[in-house]
Amino acid sequence: MSSRVALCLNSSFLGYFAHAGFLRALLALGVRPAAVSGASAGALVAGLFAAGIAPDEMLQLFVSPELRKVFREPGAPWRGFATILNLPGHTGAISGERAAALLREKLGTSRIEDCTAPRLALSVTNLSDARSEAVKSGPLAELILASGAFPGIFASRPVEDRWFWDGGVANALPFDHWIDDPEIDTILLHIVANPQELAVRQGGRPRRMSHAVNLSHQIICDELLRLKTDLARRAGKKLVVLRTLSPRPTLWNPAKVGAGCVEIGAATVEQNRSTLSELAS
Repeated sequence: MSSRVALCLNSSFLGYFAHAGFLRALLALGVRPAAVSGASAGALVAGLFAAGIAPDEMLQLFVSPELRKVFREPGAPWRGFATILNLPGHTGAISGERAAALLREKLGTSRIEDCTAPRLALSVTNLSDARSEAVKSGPLAELILASGAFPGIFASRPVEDRWFWDGGVANALPFDHWIDDPEIDTILLHIVANPQELAVRQGGRPRRMSHAVNLSHQIICDELLRLKTDLARRAGKKLVVLRTLSPRPTLWNPAKVGAGCVEIGAATVEQNRSTLSELAS
């Protein structure tokens, strides 16, 4: 185990294929982080890995019919319409119960604090306490789902008397909890981006409301990353920031694009082999 290295995986809408490919190649290189964290899609990969599930097994899950059924809940169109109308009690089209059942099938009753090799933290938006946080304890399956509960698509998720939404809303790269951690010297950030995300940065007048909202969110995330990066470096941490530009897989036929995304994620490791080899121990 690379005992002083922590790995953070960003939210990256449906970026779990590229994250899994990156992680598989990283492990093959001999870099096994002592701590991992993630938001949304990154939380799914980080959480499964911390629970002892290898990247190849994750990838089988990502292309399975069971995962696709998660997005086909009965009543989802009505709940989506009620969400658009802002009706009380409706915060998303998908309740998440099918997703929760699938994760519990894989993870049972495991808790985040049970994950010690590597240690785990998941980014969530805590609606009950009105804050963003990197949770280090609680039911693993439920908090992975909470971290990936994209607003409007998934309803807010109840976990142990609190309500949560997607961790990528406010902390798409959750690594600030390691800044004061004396057991971590190096923080490795894997950032998956897709062409749609990059397109909103091209400047000019936004032509759609969705464009303006996406760009505003990107600006917020960029500013937070700048501030956290500065704090980490002032604290003496070594930051290794690697980016993977990957197509966005579809929900309905993930295998078609997903395999390519896996290879693209792995290629990021190969392209940075000399830097990453220094982290192996």
